[in-house]
Amino acid sequence: MRFTTLGLAILMTASALAQELASGIPSASAGEVEVRAADGQGEVEFDRATQIATAVNGVVVTYGTATLTARKVQIDLENTIALAEGDVSLQRLDPAGRAVLWRGERIRYNYATGELSADEFRFGQPPFFAAGRHLEGGKTNQVQIAEDGILTTDDIAHPDYKIRARRLTITQDRTVTAESATAIVGGVPVMYFPSYSRSLREHRFFWTAVPGYRSIWGAFALGAYHQNWNTNLHTALELDFYSKRGPGIGPSVEYNLGRWGQGQGTFYYIHDREPGTDLFGQNNPENRERFAWSHKANPWDDFYATAAVWQQGDPDIIRDFFQNEYRENTPQPLTYFEAEQLWRNFSLGVLVTPQVNSFQPAVERLPEVFLNGARQQVGPTPLYYDSQSSVGYYRFSEGDYSNLSYEAFRADTYHQLTLPKTFFGFLNVIPRAGGRYTHYGEPTGLETITTPGNRWVFNTGGEITWKASATWKGVENQSLELNGLRHVLQPSFNYAFIPTPNLKPTQVPQFDYRVPSFELRPIEFPDDNSIDTLGYRNVLRLSLFNILETKREGGVQEFVNWQLYTDWNLDKQESFETTFSDVYSRLSFQPKSWIGYGSLMRFDVANGRLNEFDNAIRLTPNDVWSWTLANRYLRADPDLGNDTSNTYFSTVAYRFNENWSLRMSHQFEAEFSTMQAQYYTLARDFRSWVGAITVQILDNGPNGIDWTVGVGFQLKASPNPSMQDRTTGPNRLLEPWIF
Repeated sequence: MRFTTLGLAILMTASALAQELASGIPSASAGEVEVRAADGQGEVEFDRATQIATAVNGVVVTYGTATLTARKVQIDLENTIALAEGDVSLQRLDPAGRAVLWRGERIRYNYATGELSADEFRFGQPPFFAAGRHLEGGKTNQVQIAEDGILTTDDIAHPDYKIRARRLTITQDRTVTAESATAIVGGVPVMYFPSYSRSLREHRFFWTAVPGYRSIWGAFALGAYHQNWNTNLHTALELDFYSKRGPGIGPSVEYNLGRWGQGQGTFYYIHDREPGTDLFGQNNPENRERFAWSHKANPWDDFYATAAVWQQGDPDIIRDFFQNEYRENTPQPLTYFEAEQLWRNFSLGVLVTPQVNSFQPAVERLPEVFLNGARQQVGPTPLYYDSQSSVGYYRFSEGDYSNLSYEAFRADTYHQLTLPKTFFGFLNVIPRAGGRYTHYGEPTGLETITTPGNRWVFNTGGEITWKASATWKGVENQSLELNGLRHVLQPSFNYAFIPTPNLKPTQVPQFDYRVPSFELRPIEFPDDNSIDTLGYRNVLRLSLFNILETKREGGVQEFVNWQLYTDWNLDKQESFETTFSDVYSRLSFQPKSWIGYGSLMRFDVANGRLNEFDNAIRLTPNDVWSWTLANRYLRADPDLGNDTSNTYFSTVAYRFNENWSLRMSHQFEAEFSTMQAQYYTLARDFRSWVGAITVQILDNGPNGIDWTVGVGFQLKASPNPSMQDRTTGPNRLLEPWIF
């Protein structure tokens, strides 16, 4: 609490305002200071003989970030004394940018010496609040002493819990000492302290805990002890216990080294009494651990470096003990180091990706050095040039469950020229031609490829596109929230041709290979970066974009966005390819500001059937309730390795009142008539702290039903540090609370 600083910022305005006050004008300003009548009826008087200025009938004084309001303010310029009376309110930003509010009936302040005297005061800097009968401020050490004071984090007139003290001492560094202090809960005294001290800053050290029961864990308690050493270093120690599985422990750290970067790391170990088996039927170890660390740095302009290490003792520890992380992130995260120096048109970097987890398939780059050239104009010519080059030593391994492993040296360089032209003021034509050269050293581990080779790949093609629009200003519809309408139409024809290279994909080792995907593969270089899988291609991509825009909430918003695209394979590269690929339709529709619908449809033209249909609608009419309903249909595709599925998702959030809220999520697989997942979270806001109980039910098929009940509490005055996301600590189990 810095009452001295607050008062000084406001009340030192007197000398600057003397001439304006003397003129009798109710509103005046000088420099950064402004004094005005609160309701336009105030009056200002100045007595030259006594050098006293008086403002009555409501006055507002503003200085910097501070604002003082009162019914009456009197300033003694000769003695540097200011007196504010009647509904005094003082608000400003502290040095950290946080809002501070002080209220009382009377304040006497010497803005020259810093002496402060106040009666019946109240103070608020969320999440802390204080009040008292009388307050005195020291002259030099910025210490405030309150008599008959209370301290609480409950922001209501009659707080549920508080500390009442005969004397409160509050220092400039936001620490408070209470003498003859009594802790009161619900109006009942529960504990007495002859002397009690604490910081009003964020807690440096505190505990969090989530107790509960899960069928595969038994009774559990997920705890963490947090340490906020300073603004640049936060650590935590996780201490967990599972009645079926055993104890778990793990430290976490989050740090900030300034321009040398920011990072976070965590380690977790558990001696698992029931480790189970992996997908291949192999026994997981009893001693299970994982380590994760990431760091990002920008030590100087245009130089960036990132690094990450992800080590797991077995493939299933994330699935078994970090459920949200397993659902939301890739089950095979990458360990890597990358550094890149950027210039105006070029960048030079290095990438290292070692294989840390032996059970995980990986392409190791040991290392790879790359040089990229951004698209740039070639001198005064109309041509544009871009390039990508890399050189490195590569190793591929399928991991512990396969003997397949090979390695080789590779150097690759790609260069392309484009000639963009605009005809008739709207028609854009962008022809392109490029070439790629790749040298492969002698590979080891591949019986079919025993000699080094040089591969040449030529590509050419071009895109023709244009954009047309029409505007209807008079279109209005309140039901659809339309205020004018603009239609934007953009067709595109993108052609790519790659003659058969001198070395086919089966004749070179596969490091950067094509991964099966539900999406269309890129047809342009260097977007298509499956370097080792490149082969003959003759394709025309057809696309049509439709956008309808309208004015809403003071800006232009999309009413409808509909994208259609497909590939016409003029010559089929693979036996499974058809003349036309699947037709893709992406639609987003915003009929109202609180209703949104989106869909993705993938239609098999050759067989006349849907291969994929995803759609979702979200309703958020107010802050009381919201509902998201989604469906995803996938037809079985042996080339992509997926089975037929038809999954429905629903999430409903409802706020009963300011204190209670409920969230329910369901996942239903219609193909097997199975409710795969259910989540229910009931949350309660107790003003000073929040609590939630979550019930989770998962259908694991042949492994039975996995159900969980967890309870969590959190004091608002001691929020978890930023590293306490949904991947570490107690929150790794519960769904996020909805306050």
